[in-house]
Amino acid sequence: MRLSQHTLTDLPIQAQTISRYVIYCRKSSESDERQIQSLGDQINTLLPFVQQRGLSIVDEPLQESKSAKSPGRPLFNQMINMIEQGKANGIILLNPTRLSRNTVDTGQIIFLMDQGKLDEVVTPSQTFRNNPYDKFMLNLLCTQAKLENDNKSVSVRDSMRMKAERGDFPGTARPGYMNNKQKNQGQRDISAHPIYFPLMRKFFDIALTGNYSVTALLKKAEELGIRNINGNIIGKTSMFRFLHDPFYTGKFVYKGKLYKGNHPAILTDDEFNLLQDILDGKSKPKVKRYTFGLNGTVTCGECQYCVTAEAHTKKYKNGTAQTFGYYRCSKQSKKVKCSQGYLAESKAEIQVEDDLSMLELEPEFAALVFEALEIQKNEQQTVKEDTQIALQAALDGVNKRISNLVDLKISPNNADGTMLSDDEFAERKQALWIEKTKILDQIKKDNNNNGGEDELAKDSFDFGLKAAKRFQNDDPEEQKLIVKTVYSNLILLDQKLHFQPQTLYFKYKEGIKQTHEAKTRLVPEKSLQNQANFESYVKNCIWYAWRDLNPRPLRPKRSALIH
Repeated sequence: MRLSQHTLTDLPIQAQTISRYVIYCRKSSESDERQIQSLGDQINTLLPFVQQRGLSIVDEPLQESKSAKSPGRPLFNQMINMIEQGKANGIILLNPTRLSRNTVDTGQIIFLMDQGKLDEVVTPSQTFRNNPYDKFMLNLLCTQAKLENDNKSVSVRDSMRMKAERGDFPGTARPGYMNNKQKNQGQRDISAHPIYFPLMRKFFDIALTGNYSVTALLKKAEELGIRNINGNIIGKTSMFRFLHDPFYTGKFVYKGKLYKGNHPAILTDDEFNLLQDILDGKSKPKVKRYTFGLNGTVTCGECQYCVTAEAHTKKYKNGTAQTFGYYRCSKQSKKVKCSQGYLAESKAEIQVEDDLSMLELEPEFAALVFEALEIQKNEQQTVKEDTQIALQAALDGVNKRISNLVDLKISPNNADGTMLSDDEFAERKQALWIEKTKILDQIKKDNNNNGGEDELAKDSFDFGLKAAKRFQNDDPEEQKLIVKTVYSNLILLDQKLHFQPQTLYFKYKEGIKQTHEAKTRLVPEKSLQNQANFESYVKNCIWYAWRDLNPRPLRPKRSALIH
């Protein structure tokens, strides 16, 4: 067939595609990418390149702070959606490793090129276009980045395994221990913390009694000041994990295998196993069935010997039993026959609670007392400062008189001793030195007085306000602390407790009593004048007198006991 028999068809002229680029920057904080330029540095590098090439940018640069080891980067997915929707058909980035380090994201990029939706991936050093060779090279570079990550992961796992085999726990130190970060990477081990290690031993001693739930142990850990490595209070989940962790026996579990650690142990193996039985409810150590909050704090009012405590169990015909506590004189004297009887524990505690309640004051009035104590503290500080100025002036005066005395003694006009004889000089100098010594002693005394008694007054008053409620918590150790703090001595006499508060608390009790009386007299009328008078009364009554108290407790006479 001749050519003239064919109709020549004009080939369509293909319109040139206008490239629309999106800038993608990525920075990861992970160890394998810490040396990569920051996001700002990447943008500063790419913008001059974009201007030089005259490339068209469709949106603000995308700045991703996430590793590319696995799929799921939000801004990367946003860029993929822009390309699929035709908003962009080119990518500008620093190098291919910023684009992908996993096969899924790499496959997405190559597939977009296969579909003709992505024309170019451009870097300052090379351009990858939609042709077989460039797509192969882009895929190869991204795959090579994945290979580097995989090799590093294997290397890290091997390094951690070898660290575990030599007895160094490859992880964060548990409470009571610390990571030795001053050593070189790979050689860092774990040692006992100088403060928290003994605290953890005390904590485990408490846990091994079997008397505390995990929730109660959380409170005990907080009271001891135990924190996790970040300084935060230990949560319940972490507490469960620590209590079951063999790390505290000097061993540790890594990748399901138990290793012998180089760190010191807090628990023995037997103690750890016992603790696990306690936590699982399989075992509970035998503990005293009964404890007494006042034991060791009460004295017999007749023979002056110690009062002891004991428990008696009463069994009923129906098979049940009930235990009662009693306080009684120990009757240790062989010369004095004591006739004092028993006092039921419940009655003794009620008496203490009733007496402690006399230290309670409504919050609004307590606030006035604290304000008064603070005012007093400030006044004392002002007096102290004025005293220091006065003493320093007196010292300067004495020094000047000593200097003048010496000048007169060595003056040429006194060569023959007519103006100041040797005896007069020695006498007057000695008097001045005695005066100077007294001033220096007073300055030293005032400097040593740092005002701690002001804080003691506030803390003591705050303790007294809360004492009754704290005593009702039925914690024997806390009850004993409260009694020893508030009272100088408790007397058991005629089946009643008699109280002698510490001098400070006796004064507080009197102040609270007077405050209540003043409140009854002034507050009900609710006039502004009465309220002002009441506030003035509270701030200026007995609360200012606490410095005059005698800190030494006096042993009460039997006839002067306070009920």
